[in-house]
Amino acid sequence: MKMTNTEQDNFGYMLVGLLAFLLIAPSLSELFPNYSKIGNQVIYLSLMFFSIWSLQKNKRWFSLGIGLIVMSIVLAVYDSYFHSAKNQLLNLFPLLLFCILSVIVAMKQVLFSGQITLNKLIGSICIYLLIGLIWALLYLSVDLLTINTFTGISDEASLRVWSYIYFSFVTLSTLGFGDIVPVNELARTLVYLEAISGQIYLTILVASLVGGYITEHSNSNHT
Repeated sequence: MKMTNTEQDNFGYMLVGLLAFLLIAPSLSELFPNYSKIGNQVIYLSLMFFSIWSLQKNKRWFSLGIGLIVMSIVLAVYDSYFHSAKNQLLNLFPLLLFCILSVIVAMKQVLFSGQITLNKLIGSICIYLLIGLIWALLYLSVDLLTINTFTGISDEASLRVWSYIYFSFVTLSTLGFGDIVPVNELARTLVYLEAISGQIYLTILVASLVGGYITEHSNSNHT
């Protein structure tokens, strides 16, 4: 059964959360480094909340999302008392899983389903931004697990995550400035897989939009 426009989730909330995360949070981390850890956690949770609110019509996802927020809060408190690379990695897990599930849920509504709407176009932007965040979290996870992963990453702990987010979107869009470079095989593999996934998504998105337009135009001609 196809989902009607009124049954689709509102991706506007998610886009607001993502833009606030990507545009405002890095500046706050640089201006207030002493409070960056707490600030980043609050921003992570805000992003998760906005995303849940966007996809609230999916009741199963809504319950799971609330559970991931609770898990993220518990792990953040635990990491604040027993800080280590392992605990920091565990703290990233709820956000990484959340972003992956958000992409899956959003893709089911945005790609190859129903007519083209402004909400679907906003959703397609959200998916692209979430893909960039997913790979940034993967890079950060690899960095926590290994040594000599990338060169050019900020030495400041408060800015490290933003360096990976910057590098992720540069890679996703295949700009490749060269200021940050992967130096081991695992990192290099992740980098070229992200570049490929970015191109594949854009190809699928264009095909979806063109297919939706053709279908809508064809149906209007027969009515």
